[in-house]
Amino acid sequence: LIVKGRIEFIGSKTTPIIFESLDSGWKGLYVLSDEDSKSILHNVIFKDTTGLSDGLLALSGGVNIYKGSVDLRGVTIDGSSAEDALNIVKASIFVDGLNIQNTTSDAFDCDYCIGTINESYFNQIDGDALDFSGSEVAIESIEINHVKDKGLSIGEASSVQINNSSFTNVGVGIAAKDGSKASADNVTISSFTLYAAMTYSKKKYYDTFSSLDLNNCMIEGIDPYLRQTKTLLIINGIEEVEREVDVEKLYSSGVMKK
Repeated sequence: LIVKGRIEFIGSKTTPIIFESLDSGWKGLYVLSDEDSKSILHNVIFKDTTGLSDGLLALSGGVNIYKGSVDLRGVTIDGSSAEDALNIVKASIFVDGLNIQNTTSDAFDCDYCIGTINESYFNQIDGDALDFSGSEVAIESIEINHVKDKGLSIGEASSVQINNSSFTNVGVGIAAKDGSKASADNVTISSFTLYAAMTYSKKKYYDTFSSLDLNNCMIEGIDPYLRQTKTLLIINGIEEVEREVDVEKLYSSGVMKK
């Protein structure tokens, strides 16, 4: 479904709007807006999206929204095999009650967006649960479970604040990289494979320090933190010790392998 403009998909909790395939999968949704357009999706379910690659049009997401403002409430995306189950680019966002589960790659890729994400749930994700690039987002009360790679991947000079959230069975809990700044308050991270929190640089052309500040967080596990030199990781007001990190090696094996 390709829309140039805006959409209003408004279902109810008892009778949601459902988009699904007749067989094994479908190419999903693409909304191309202008800056003054507002798209609304309330109580909508998307099932079994595969993404769209057709000639010059190649989209990474099963659900793609470009520009404008986006109001998502009670949206579920289940069973996506696209590179991103949801991809929103250059938009103002309000997200409440988003549920993404059973993806073969990333769940929500948020590029150059400003806004909030509340009361949302991510489960059985084979990539990152939330991947931010160049975005400014406040996150409140999310749950992330069974994620192969990172719960939160915060990159490319993003600014993200996380409050009152939980991460369980993740490769990495929170990673701040490439000139990004992040803070987490009252967050629980348990059963991580690699680290609960990381700061590092992957793309050398970002010359601003990446930073991550954790306060009043419950971290369960051994050796939970990794702070690369020339980055900043603070745990309850105390700086974590710097280390030399082979970032290429991180991405060449284990849970972060691409």
